[in-house]
Amino acid sequence: QMFDKVDGRQNEESTSGILATKGGDQEEGADDEQQPQSEAAVRRSVLSVAAGDRIMEALELADQEQRDAAAFKKQTGNGQQNRMPNPLLLGMEPSLYVLWVLRTIKSAELEQSLLILSLRHMERLVYYLILLLKAGRGVELCSRVGIFMIKAHQKQIVAAGSNMAVPVRELRRLVRLRLGEARDSVGFNLAAMRMISKVAQERKMAFHVPENENETDIWAGMGLGSDVA
Repeated sequence: QMFDKVDGRQNEESTSGILATKGGDQEEGADDEQQPQSEAAVRRSVLSVAAGDRIMEALELADQEQRDAAAFKKQTGNGQQNRMPNPLLLGMEPSLYVLWVLRTIKSAELEQSLLILSLRHMERLVYYLILLLKAGRGVELCSRVGIFMIKAHQKQIVAAGSNMAVPVRELRRLVRLRLGEARDSVGFNLAAMRMISKVAQERKMAFHVPENENETDIWAGMGLGSDVA
């Protein structure tokens, strides 16, 4: 009986040890599951901040390029001399360079990167969005950026007063105009595709040979030798 008690205690101790080990493994597994999620969240936030810094840097470079171009034009008089393109802007116009930077940012990081913009950078971004929409460049992206930025920074825009009233009103007018044109273009293209499909179907039916409605086999009795005779 004494040996049975000792064996029972050993079994209980081993069982409790196994359960404790499993519990520890489960806790470690939970920590491992949470760790990648936290790292992904931190990485996403870091990428959003980096994207916001790229937008602000692009705006500052574009503003500097405009100032340099204005100074060069003032020095040369009529501005007949050609000015070398800025390599920092990849030889692009300031507004097109801002559009290029916006396009290089991933869609999932774009909205988060716009949240960290200051009021001054937001005003400059609205200015370049207006220039791009007037030229009809990047209508979808510019409309998305402008609408989200105004919704996210609504309090700052209201606090700015008349400084932002006129640009925001112009941005709204251009967004409505360009999106209306894009909608009309899509509708026109869809109607044209339907017409092309209809014409192609009619031409196909014009050269289509209808099948024999009679179910009698027209090849029956041909080339069967003695059966024909």
